[in-house]
Amino acid sequence: MTPLDQVRLNIGDTDSEEYYLDDTVITFLLTENGNSVLDTSIAALEAIINQIALQPSRWKIGDASETRASVDQLGNRLQELINKRNAQKYTAIPIILNTDRKNWDDLDKIFD
Repeated sequence: MTPLDQVRLNIGDTDSEEYYLDDTVITFLLTENGNSVLDTSIAALEAIINQIALQPSRWKIGDASETRASVDQLGNRLQELINKRNAQKYTAIPIILNTDRKNWDDLDKIFD
Protein backbone atom coordinates (compact mmCIF):
# COMPACT_ATOMS: atom_id res chain seq x y z
CA MET A 1 0.00 0.00 0.00
CA THR A 2 1.45 3.36 -1.00
CA PRO A 3 1.77 6.24 1.48
CA LEU A 4 -0.97 8.05 -0.46
CA ASP A 5 -3.29 5.05 -0.03
CA GLN A 6 -2.42 4.84 3.66
CA VAL A 7 -3.35 8.51 4.12
CA ARG A 8 -6.65 7.97 2.31
CA LEU A 9 -7.40 5.01 4.57
CA ASN A 10 -6.56 6.99 7.72
CA ILE A 11 -8.82 9.89 6.79
CA GLY A 12 -11.63 7.80 5.31
CA ASP A 13 -11.36 9.40 1.87
CA THR A 14 -11.66 6.10 0.01
CA ASP A 15 -14.54 6.65 -2.43
CA SER A 16 -12.62 6.78 -5.72
CA GLU A 17 -15.72 8.11 -7.50
CA GLU A 18 -15.68 11.29 -5.41
CA TYR A 19 -12.53 11.97 -3.38
CA TYR A 20 -12.54 14.99 -1.07
CA LEU A 21 -8.87 15.62 -1.85
CA ASP A 22 -7.06 15.09 -5.15
CA ASP A 23 -3.99 12.87 -5.22
CA THR A 24 -1.88 15.96 -5.95
CA VAL A 25 -3.01 17.58 -2.69
CA ILE A 26 -2.13 14.51 -0.63
CA THR A 27 1.20 14.16 -2.46
CA PHE A 28 1.96 17.82 -1.64
CA LEU A 29 1.03 17.26 2.02
CA LEU A 30 3.24 14.14 2.15
CA THR A 31 6.17 16.22 0.87
CA GLU A 32 5.43 19.01 3.36
CA ASN A 33 5.31 16.51 6.23
CA GLY A 34 8.50 14.62 5.40
CA ASN A 35 6.55 11.62 4.03
CA SER A 36 5.05 10.95 7.47
CA VAL A 37 1.76 9.18 6.80
CA LEU A 38 0.35 10.07 10.21
CA ASP A 39 1.28 13.78 10.07
CA THR A 40 -0.04 13.96 6.50
CA SER A 41 -3.28 12.27 7.56
CA ILE A 42 -3.75 14.94 10.22
CA ALA A 43 -3.08 17.77 7.75
CA ALA A 44 -5.37 16.20 5.12
CA LEU A 45 -8.20 15.69 7.58
CA GLU A 46 -7.86 19.31 8.69
CA ALA A 47 -8.18 20.37 5.03
CA ILE A 48 -11.29 18.23 4.59
CA ILE A 49 -12.85 19.65 7.76
CA ASN A 50 -12.21 23.16 6.45
CA GLN A 51 -13.86 22.26 3.12
CA ILE A 52 -16.93 20.76 4.80
CA ALA A 53 -17.26 23.59 7.31
CA LEU A 54 -17.63 26.04 4.44
CA GLN A 55 -20.30 23.96 2.65
CA PRO A 56 -23.87 23.17 3.70
CA SER A 57 -24.15 19.76 5.34
CA ARG A 58 -27.39 18.90 3.56
CA TRP A 59 -29.10 20.04 0.38
CA LYS A 60 -32.17 18.99 -1.57
CA ILE A 61 -33.36 19.97 -5.02
CA GLY A 62 -36.50 18.13 -6.06
CA ASP A 63 -35.91 14.42 -5.62
CA ALA A 64 -32.13 14.76 -5.46
CA SER A 65 -30.43 15.31 -2.09
CA GLU A 66 -27.06 14.89 -0.45
CA THR A 67 -25.89 14.73 3.15
CA ARG A 68 -22.24 15.29 3.97
CA ALA A 69 -20.22 14.11 6.95
CA SER A 70 -20.54 16.08 10.15
CA VAL A 71 -17.64 18.31 11.10
CA ASP A 72 -18.01 16.98 14.66
CA GLN A 73 -17.45 13.41 13.50
CA LEU A 74 -14.42 14.42 11.48
CA GLY A 75 -13.12 16.47 14.41
CA ASN A 76 -13.29 13.36 16.59
CA ARG A 77 -11.34 11.38 13.99
CA LEU A 78 -8.79 14.19 13.78
CA GLN A 79 -8.29 14.07 17.55
CA GLU A 80 -7.84 10.28 17.39
CA LEU A 81 -5.08 10.70 14.78
CA ILE A 82 -3.39 13.44 16.85
CA ASN A 83 -3.50 11.21 19.94
CA LYS A 84 -2.01 8.34 17.94
CA ARG A 85 0.82 10.58 16.69
CA ASN A 86 1.52 11.89 20.19
CA ALA A 87 1.57 8.38 21.62
CA GLN A 88 4.22 7.38 19.06
CA LYS A 89 6.39 10.43 19.76
CA TYR A 90 6.36 10.25 23.53
CA THR A 91 6.66 6.57 24.28
CA ALA A 92 8.88 6.15 27.32
CA ILE A 93 11.53 3.48 27.31
CA PRO A 94 12.26 2.05 30.76
CA ILE A 95 15.91 2.07 31.78
CA ILE A 96 17.30 0.17 34.73
CA LEU A 97 20.47 1.53 36.27
CA ASN A 98 22.61 -0.55 38.55
CA THR A 99 25.23 1.28 40.57
CA ASP A 100 27.46 0.48 43.50
CA ARG A 101 27.40 4.06 44.79
CA LYS A 102 26.67 4.67 48.44
CA ASN A 103 26.18 8.43 47.97
CA TRP A 104 26.31 11.09 45.29
CA ASP A 105 28.79 13.48 46.93
CA ASP A 106 31.12 13.38 43.93
CA LEU A 107 28.43 15.03 41.80
CA ASP A 108 28.10 17.86 44.32
CA LYS A 109 31.74 18.75 43.64
CA ILE A 110 30.85 19.61 40.04
CA PHE A 111 28.56 22.42 41.18
CA ASP A 112 30.86 23.92 43.84
